[in-house]
Amino acid sequence: MEYLEAFDSIRPYNDSEVNEAVQRLIQHPFFDQVTKRVFPDKSTGQLKEALGDVKSVKDFQKVMMYPTARRVLDSSSEGISHDGFDKINPDKSYLFISNHRDIVLDSTILNVLLFELGVDTTEVAIGNNLLVNQWVTDLAKLNKNFIVNRNIPPREMYSYSQTLSSYIRHTILERKTSIWIAQREGRTKDGDDQTQQGLLKMIGLSGGKDFYENYSPLRIAPMAISYEYDPCDVLKAREVASKLAGKTIEKTPEDDLQSMIAGITGVKGRVHISIGKIVDEKLKEIREIKNKNDQMQALADLIDERVHKSYKLWPNNFIAYDWLYEERFADHYTKEEAENFEAYLQKQAHSFSANFNELKDPLLAMYANPVRNKMKVEGMVESDL
Repeated sequence: MEYLEAFDSIRPYNDSEVNEAVQRLIQHPFFDQVTKRVFPDKSTGQLKEALGDVKSVKDFQKVMMYPTARRVLDSSSEGISHDGFDKINPDKSYLFISNHRDIVLDSTILNVLLFELGVDTTEVAIGNNLLVNQWVTDLAKLNKNFIVNRNIPPREMYSYSQTLSSYIRHTILERKTSIWIAQREGRTKDGDDQTQQGLLKMIGLSGGKDFYENYSPLRIAPMAISYEYDPCDVLKAREVASKLAGKTIEKTPEDDLQSMIAGITGVKGRVHISIGKIVDEKLKEIREIKNKNDQMQALADLIDERVHKSYKLWPNNFIAYDWLYEERFADHYTKEEAENFEAYLQKQAHSFSANFNELKDPLLAMYANPVRNKMKVEGMVESDL
């Protein structure tokens, strides 16, 4: 099924466009540089020959996306675990609303797991600020990424939001393809995962007035991804510290590229993805709320509750909480784990030429906030954490 013409400015490539895009991809110097790093045991010629036969997005993901992502994850993590995938019916499509920690990998890891489970992969929302050149754009659109424009003029924002909303609804309901989208614009810098009301309002623009009939068909699946170590933690802490100091941060494409590379190649430790309970049964209750803003906040709170409940906490999270606030989780980690975490943070700061003492509080908060959020939804029952 070809995409509707109305979505040409944001959609991924159709199968009919794949071969031409692949030819641009493999003829660019970037291709040789990337593949030599990811596939040291294969010649560039072999890879180009394999990709030369690709005629569809599904083929591209099988030949390029999955093996590349799996190699990256195998080399930079200590394993990917998951739960909640039994809530997903392979014959249905979903709107995965996820916390957002890494520019590339959050959605990539989900799609790797879906691929391995024999389930169709999702389309993925990507900000146009990340499409730094045509090569990256081709790679993204070949890999089922649709574009979210971050710099729409205010007078055009409503019309653009309607188009984006219609695209999401059309993809899920008509094309029967799932979508991954972050719960907020940009990555969470302080570890406090919260869904933005504006995202939910945008999604609802293409639906009817009845709240339940608008959101229920989308089958919203809250998703939590947690990394034992965040490869970009120092970069994020630096941003938080600058904002707290009242400094204006002007990020460049080079900054985004640095974060993308650090996130992909950096050490992650263990990684866990959890799919929470599909948001449906409480939508009828939320429908009874009269104030629209309160209604949207109730939906955001419901998604957040399921993200926080599903979030996998690692020893580092408890260590950071105890160091930053009060010691109450000492039985969740060992002395050696605490020493290793401190050594890791010191090393990270040094690798990014940062002053550890200046960034210590935002670094610890980034790891501690998931504990605080889980405590809230679990009613402060520590034994459940």
